[in-house]
Amino acid sequence: MKVAAINDLSGFGKCSLVADITVLSAMGIQCCPLPTAVLSAQTGYASYFSKDLTGIIPEYTREWQKQSELFDGIITGFMMSSEQAKNSLEFIRKFKTEKTKVLVDPVMGDDGRTYKNFSEKLLNTIREMSREADIITPNLTELILLAGEEPMKVMSLKGDRLFDAILNLSMSVGGDTGKTIAVTGIPLKEDGSVGNFILENGESRVITSGSNGVHYSGTGDLFAAVLLGSIILGKTAFEGADLTSRFIYKSAMDTSSETSPIAGIEYEKNLNMLI
Repeated sequence: MKVAAINDLSGFGKCSLVADITVLSAMGIQCCPLPTAVLSAQTGYASYFSKDLTGIIPEYTREWQKQSELFDGIITGFMMSSEQAKNSLEFIRKFKTEKTKVLVDPVMGDDGRTYKNFSEKLLNTIREMSREADIITPNLTELILLAGEEPMKVMSLKGDRLFDAILNLSMSVGGDTGKTIAVTGIPLKEDGSVGNFILENGESRVITSGSNGVHYSGTGDLFAAVLLGSIILGKTAFEGADLTSRFIYKSAMDTSSETSPIAGIEYEKNLNMLI
């Protein structure tokens, strides 16, 4: 089994391709990385070197087509620009088959705010990528952006009203056509517990998880990789989300209090949970 991973590679931060490669390998799936950028450290660090590799995506596409490569899965993450997203969209269209599970993580913002690379052009291209996807894994902010709603209006809702809104938004971005939607990291209670809203085949559930109250880098990437691996291996999205939640929670609890949140969680010793 093989998964093409279109994502950036950061030396520090335990996110993106580092997460994809380690997680999928632990699950017995070959990860074929297509790096969109290389960074000395993820962008949460105060200082970092970054090299944009947008131009290599068409080159990888051509070479892998020459090799007649087939993939059981394709996963996409952070896009530095609308051009990079467009190239990734073309990759998906060329390599997607009836047997390929495509997961798009629409990385655009968090906590009601967009990231520095955000633009309307990028949003529209990621919407196109999402239409090609089988699985979409936005956080709440990204779900709202995909649906064209106002972030703070939705994020001010609480309890059942919030989850009713999440269901409606999830249906509007592809749930009504059979796509699996996993909305990650929804705050639930003052004790720091979080929920992951999963919509699969018209059925929805909230998978809850404890938290140590720290917001770590890279957990969204870990969630997406474990979820895709689980589905490729024949599990339901609900089973995959439950495994992911337990894996991330245990790893967060095992992370030293001296570790900076931007360095990511210490998940390496828990990879055996995924085998």
